[in-house]
Amino acid sequence: MASLSLETLSAFGRLAVQLDGDFSEMARLNEQMERLDIDSDSGLEHAVKLLGRFAQHGQNISENMKQFATSLQEARDRAEGAAKRVAERARQIEARTLRQNQIREKLKQVEEKVKAANSHLTGFRQQSKTEFSDEKAQILSQLERLNSEMVRFIGETQAIKEEAGQAKFKRIERDAQAIIDTLQSARRKINSAISAT
Repeated sequence: MASLSLETLSAFGRLAVQLDGDFSEMARLNEQMERLDIDSDSGLEHAVKLLGRFAQHGQNISENMKQFATSLQEARDRAEGAAKRVAERARQIEARTLRQNQIREKLKQVEEKVKAANSHLTGFRQQSKTEFSDEKAQILSQLERLNSEMVRFIGETQAIKEEAGQAKFKRIERDAQAIIDTLQSARRKINSAISAT
């Protein structure tokens, strides 16, 4: 196991290591005093020295316990503050995700309307192959209706693109622009067909 470097620890960690060292040293001193023969002069002298060292470690523990309690409270306050900030950030993320989904849903609805209009156009194209030239007015009416739908779809998609841009949803903004490009291309073809009719 790698040894701990006090410099890499927080104040809280350093105090914990110091306390652990003081507790271990007090236990070691206690064992030494238990084994000492205090009936001899040298044993008594050594016991007095050990008592002094024991008292010093006791004082260190008392001071470090106070600092440890303060440090523990500060760590707890920091953790509670971080938890509050994360909870607030989570609410912001949830709200932003909801807004992104709402804008994406609007774009999906426009795409579905375009598909529905396109399916009408496909049916119309198949019918028009068998139509006679005297029904040009009906064909023209259908194309003009489709053209106005395309204008409406482009407007709706443009509004969604702007909303996505303001919200900084770049992917939705790009998707909306791709739909606008497709719709404008389809509209040009419809206008050409109207001119040719």
